[in-house]
This record gives sequence, structure tokens and C-alpha cells, in this order.
Amino acid sequence: MRLSLIALPISLSLLILAPACKPQKAAPTTEATGEQGQVVATVDSTVITVGDVQERINKQSPFIRARYTTLEKKKEFLDNLIRFEVMAAEAQRRGYDKDPEVIRVAKQQMISKFLQKDFESKLKVEDVPDADVEKYYKDHPEEFNRKDEVRVSQILVKDKAKADKVANEVKALPKVPAAGTAAAADPQKGFRDLVTKYSEDEDSKPRAGDLTFFDKDSTVIPKPVVEAAFKLAEVGDVAGPIKSDKGFHIIKLTQKKPGFTRPLPEVKRQIQQRLFRDLRTKSLDAFVADLRKKTKIEVNDEKLAKVTIESGAGDMAGMGAHGGMPGMPGMPPGGGMMQPPAGIHPPITSSVPAPPGAPAAPMKATP
Repeated sequence: MRLSLIALPISLSLLILAPACKPQKAAPTTEATGEQGQVVATVDSTVITVGDVQERINKQSPFIRARYTTLEKKKEFLDNLIRFEVMAAEAQRRGYDKDPEVIRVAKQQMISKFLQKDFESKLKVEDVPDADVEKYYKDHPEEFNRKDEVRVSQILVKDKAKADKVANEVKALPKVPAAGTAAAADPQKGFRDLVTKYSEDEDSKPRAGDLTFFDKDSTVIPKPVVEAAFKLAEVGDVAGPIKSDKGFHIIKLTQKKPGFTRPLPEVKRQIQQRLFRDLRTKSLDAFVADLRKKTKIEVNDEKLAKVTIESGAGDMAGMGAHGGMPGMPGMPPGGGMMQPPAGIHPPITSSVPAPPGAPAAPMKATP
């Protein structure tokens, strides 16, 4: 019988969240293990020691730890540990430890811990060669250097007399609309209305004349317009008519964006981290490929073709945080980038509280 909607999350959480104590048939002696090994409680064959309670409490944040300084609060904490073990034992007696879903999630957590301790711990950001960092910096100058940019809106007409008339109307608009007026609520409305009324440029007219951002080296905007735009000092300033091969432009400055230059030493760490993600992905792919070579794997495509896929949205619970393939935490299909160890899985919710000393954030697992 399948687990009920309540029983499944409970059993999953009981298995995923690390037990508070290690099952032991007999209590350790004080001489053999010291004070940490002294037994404070037993739950059937499971022993809870001083070290178990201390470790669980000390994993909490300083704010939470401060609650358990008195004996009364320590008893409360221990009671919750016992409650956790009692429920885990009962779930095991009922066979939930053999449930395929529980086993699969346990494997997921085992793989996650294995990758964190035996794979990721051996890789460091500093392993990225300086030569690769320098090459990336040289190959992507746009990420670390940007010229000054401006943004203007324009009215473009073909006739000089008409351009002079439009320019006068534009310059008559208040640069700073009076407070409380409709223009104050929408300072661009006056210019936008004149664009709609006069502009003959079918490209910029639907955008209220907006030419978007450009720098002094722009080849998209006519050179005379670029030069005039960069001479405007403040947002709201107007220039024109400006003659170009397209006609006569009346422009209004709407935004200025100062440029920047970020030297290599300043961005080295940032580049290393970006390249490290690639290094980690390639290393993991190679690691898994080597494991596959050592493993006997047989695939039956004919049987695989018989797998039926339900139509519609279906149950999304079977997908990992990134559409990951089963058994490989944080990896998309095809062996993509492995995500950082912390927070790589969607949480498994439960109506049973986590055992005392479990991490502040819930333990998580992908399918």
C-alpha cells in the first residue's frame, strides 16, 4: 500500500534528518569514552549520550543555544530527542525504512554528502589558473569596462522650417513642471505628445522618440546627433534642430550613465568564481564518467521506449530543483553544473518537527 499523504512526508523526514544518536547495544563506559560518552537516556537499544545532546544544541545559532543553559531546558531538549527516536523506531518497525521512496531519498542524501565531502572539498576557487583568469578578462572587456552613455528622445522631421517650429514648441515646455500639475506626474508627456504629433521617424516614433542608450562611438545614431547629445549637461536639456542625412532632429536628454573601468586585480576573484563553476562541472563530468567505466551498465532501449509519459502538467514533485536527474543532486539532465552544497534541494515538508539540533534550515532532497 502506498504511503498516505501524511505518512510519506513523516517517514521521509525521519529518514533524511540525521538521527540524534547512534544506535548502541550497550552504554559506553565513562573510562573508555570520557564525559562525552556518558549516557543520559536510552530508547530501546539506542543510546543518547552527553556528547549527542551537546552536539545537537551547539549546532544551533547562538540565539537558540542561549535557551538551553538551564537544566530544565536541557530536559526539554532531551525529551524532543527521545520523541524523535521513538517515532523513528516505530516507523522502522512498520517497515517504512524499506519503502522505495524512503530508500531513494536516503540515497539522494548519501550522494549529496558524498559529493560534498569527497568531491567538492577537494576543489578550490584558487585552483583556477591565473592565465585563465587573464584570458577571460581580455576576452570579455565589455564586462569590466564601459564608456559614458546617454539616452535621448527625438523628434525627426524632413523640413527645416517645420523643424524650427517644433524646436520652439519643445523649448517652450517647462523643464521642471509645476508641482501638482499633470505634467509633474508625467514629465515626459509634453515631449511625447509632440513626438506623436510631428515626428516622421517610423522607427523611434512608436517608442515616444526614445533612441535608448548609446556611447560616443555609436554608429547606429547619426554622428551629429551623438555629438549634440553628449554636449547636453542635465536631464531635460534640449538641442536642435540638428541636421543629418536623415533630416532634422530635435532631441531631449532623458538619462546619463557614467562609464567605469574595473582593473583585473579588482575583479580577479569574481572571474575565478565564474571559471570555477566550469571547472567543477568538467571535473564532476569526468569523475562520473570514470565511475561509469568501472560499473557494469546495461540499457535496454526497447524496454525504455515502453515508458508512458502522462500528458499535462502532472505531478511536478518528481523534478529536482533544476530538473535534475535522479540520484545526482543539483545536476540537470546530461550532467550539467553541480550546484553549491547548501540549499540545492527543494524542502521536504513534514508535520513532524525536526529533531533538536537539526540544521536551522530543513534538510532537503531532490528526487
